[in-house]
Amino acid sequence: MDYTTEAILDGIGTSNNDVLNYIYRKFFPDTCRFVENNSGTSEDARDLFQEAIIVIFRKMKKAPIVLTCNFRTYIYSVCRLLWLKKLEKRKDSLEIIKSDIVLDQQVEDVSQSYEQTEKYRLYQKHFKQLPSDCQEIMKLYLKKVSAKEIAKELGFAGEDYVKSRKYKCKQTLIVNIKSDNQFTEV
Repeated sequence: MDYTTEAILDGIGTSNNDVLNYIYRKFFPDTCRFVENNSGTSEDARDLFQEAIIVIFRKMKKAPIVLTCNFRTYIYSVCRLLWLKKLEKRKDSLEIIKSDIVLDQQVEDVSQSYEQTEKYRLYQKHFKQLPSDCQEIMKLYLKKVSAKEIAKELGFAGEDYVKSRKYKCKQTLIVNIKSDNQFTEV
């Protein structure tokens, strides 16, 4: 059974296993060939393909995707772009096979979505390493809860302590993120 582009996008959006299996069967071989021809392994290709599906899924959650090309071209372009970014991160000086496929604005949008996802992962990684009181203070601040209310809710001496603690927690988070090797890559 073949799926239309719209059915494929709907299937990704609803995590339909039949559609996802179809996507892997039908479109993964192109990505695998590209990655293996450009200093990667089949395992790299599997990881990359899965990452591309996740990026597309997240992009769809923000806004509907309207393709100006067929899905094969789109998924290949997304995978190609993600692989080039990975090679760039590894600082490989390999000659990458140039594709005839023009990366349109939709793929650039996916690239931005991928970068935002990577930044979010880095933030989450270090946020989870903060002491629990830091996490609670920062979560409440993000919800626009006042320092006075935070002090009351968490049982702190006063709002000055909450403000001081928030500042220290935020500084710790910034230092930890900036000292992470992935920071320069994101």
